Amino acid sequence: MTVGEKGKLTELQLDRRVRERLLASGTLSAGTIEAHLGGLPDLEEQAEGIAVDQPALGASAQGSRVEPELDDEGAE
Repeated sequence: MTVGEKGKLTELQLDRRVRERLLASGTLSAGTIEAHLGGLPDLEEQAEGIAVDQPALGASAQGSRVEPELDDEGAE
């Protein structure tokens, strides 16, 4: 398996699409990925939650949204 500088996986190798192809070809092992992920620091306490509208789920973080009224030509 080819790795980047200092024995770390490269960003390209960590890309989900590329990683799956490398795993299938045997170029990259599942153990290598697990070891890499296990070595990442836990930054959950430093994370900040954000509210994002989810209109497809029928929920809104900011309340109901009012659509502007449009004329026949699509202008406000």
